[in-house]
Amino acid sequence: MNSTTFSSQLYAIVVAVCLSLALPAFGAPAKPHASKAASSPAASATPEAKARPFPFRSTVISVDKGTRTFRMGKKNVHQVHVMPETKVLKGDETPATFEEIVEGIEVRGAVNKRADGDYEAVTIKIGPKAEASPAAPSPSPSKSPAKSKKP
Repeated sequence: MNSTTFSSQLYAIVVAVCLSLALPAFGAPAKPHASKAASSPAASATPEAKARPFPFRSTVISVDKGTRTFRMGKKNVHQVHVMPETKVLKGDETPATFEEIVEGIEVRGAVNKRADGDYEAVTIKIGPKAEASPAAPSPSPSKSPAKSKKP
């Protein structure tokens, strides 16, 4: 038997085996592992599954006390619904009420997007962020004491 014929036949067999092993991975849809599918919130097929809240920071442009909503933004105006379970705080983390949200005040917090495109507040902090007061001034780590050289 000729060595060229033998190596070309061996090459053809190796290629065929590799393709037969690789092709099912590309053709079959991926199935999630059972333990991951059970623990993953995105795996649930219910449309009511809550998305993870995302942060916001803006200025209130109008408040509707009757519907417990406020509108915020400059270019993109968004309506935020304040639910009874919404945690409302002042900038220094003390409790606040919806009535303290007034036009022109800075608000920040976390919201979920609803199916109608509006936002539902999870937490709201009213007013500017409280400045952290330094308890004890710490030495600057960028400046190290000069080491004296001995001659």
